[in-house]
Amino acid sequence: MAILLYCIAKRDVQVRTSLNGIAGDPVVRAEIGPLATFTSHSTDSGVWLRTELRASALEFHRVLSEIFKAAAIIPFRFPTIFESEKQLAEHLQERSSEYSALLEQFSDVVQMEIRLTSPGLGTPSGSGTEYLKERQTTVRAIERFESGVHAILSSLVKDWRQRASKDGVRAFALVDRDRVAEFRNIILAASVPNGFNVRISGPWPVSEFMEQR
Repeated sequence: MAILLYCIAKRDVQVRTSLNGIAGDPVVRAEIGPLATFTSHSTDSGVWLRTELRASALEFHRVLSEIFKAAAIIPFRFPTIFESEKQLAEHLQERSSEYSALLEQFSDVVQMEIRLTSPGLGTPSGSGTEYLKERQTTVRAIERFESGVHAILSSLVKDWRQRASKDGVRAFALVDRDRVAEFRNIILAASVPNGFNVRISGPWPVSEFMEQR
């Protein structure tokens, strides 16, 4: 019996509504030691992979979002598939202490994402040399703006990470779950330079702040 693992949470976490996951398979909650698992089961793991993968990934993340409303989770990548319940149990027993520590560490926080973009970065204009100079200037301006955003959020943010994207910067902030609205209001009140776009999303599980599994 193949098992698709969505996420794990603390043992006492309960989700009030029943969930269906990819391919309409029910999401099953089970307890293994101090952890609760959320999985789907099938005799054929291919059922989760045969449909268009982007659509399946969106369904996977919809399930994560619903469970995350109840409590902190450790999300897994799509698709994380185990060949049997025994294999899943062995994996969780081996890393039980690590997963329990992460769930405790991030029990009251969420991840917010800020995308800082400039449409012109993804569209070459003029000669190659001119475009590169313009791009470098714009990238530096976005980086300065990102630093300014980080500064005005310093009283709220517990941790901050960022990485470059094709058209700007993606910044990730670790914020107390009960201060998300305050975080949004500060960003919305910030002065945005002409030609720049700011988009906020979240709250999400704190995947950017966990070690890769």
